[in-house]
Amino acid sequence: MNKLPLQFIFLILISCSQIAFADECLDDKLTRVKGVDNCLAITTFRDPSAPKPSALVIFIHGDQSDMKAVTSMPRLAKNIQLASDVVKIFILRPGYFDAQGNESTGYNSGRIDSYTSDNVDEVTAAIQSLQKYYSVKNTVLVGHSGGAAYSGVMIGRTPGIANGALLLSCPCNIGSWRSDHRARPWGSLSPINFHKTVPVTTKVIAITGDGDDNTREHLSKEYVAALNERGVNAQYITAQSTAHNDTVNVELVTEPIKALLKTKVLR
Repeated sequence: MNKLPLQFIFLILISCSQIAFADECLDDKLTRVKGVDNCLAITTFRDPSAPKPSALVIFIHGDQSDMKAVTSMPRLAKNIQLASDVVKIFILRPGYFDAQGNESTGYNSGRIDSYTSDNVDEVTAAIQSLQKYYSVKNTVLVGHSGGAAYSGVMIGRTPGIANGALLLSCPCNIGSWRSDHRARPWGSLSPINFHKTVPVTTKVIAITGDGDDNTREHLSKEYVAALNERGVNAQYITAQSTAHNDTVNVELVTEPIKALLKTKVLR
């Protein structure tokens, strides 16, 4: 009788444990939300005394390639001041954890080349579940770096998932981004490949720092130009004296988010 390699057995056990965990997901829409097959951790900021929610602002973090806990985007979600009837939700991408010990199930490929169709589907399903729960159509996505890539992909791959998107330090063309760094190509989904299906009713604002040597300005500028050519209301803003991670900044993003929340929602 042939024996299975230990590595193969290990992968099966991990997969089974993740499926079991997802099936047991405490899908309360406040701390956890079920995606497709995984349980995604979320942090919800909502004024309990406010009237019925008018909108959702979903915050999606970057790759956090130092392998540490995700901290900057949940802090931004907590500290930004919006209307009391706007629900702010920070969502952990599959396989990530935050400083409070919350963790999403799923696989992030070692935080490399992980903007896969499966992972994007997980976040898309989670957002749709939250929209149904809160009975709102007005949704703004706020993504930084890899999270901006997720957001740019989603608005084109799932038209209508949001009526506005703020893309911070976006690697909006994955191929060009990897070439900039003379790095091996990635197979990740790329926003530029979905720009033709972004609804013209969707408003997009992209912000990159002039000091960003990771996701350089041309990546967002070219993406915005491609959207503009189709009649999409897209705008590029250069953040002066700002590095890659410094676009996650309350002072920088508050007014753009408020502007996106005013985008007309088609019902």
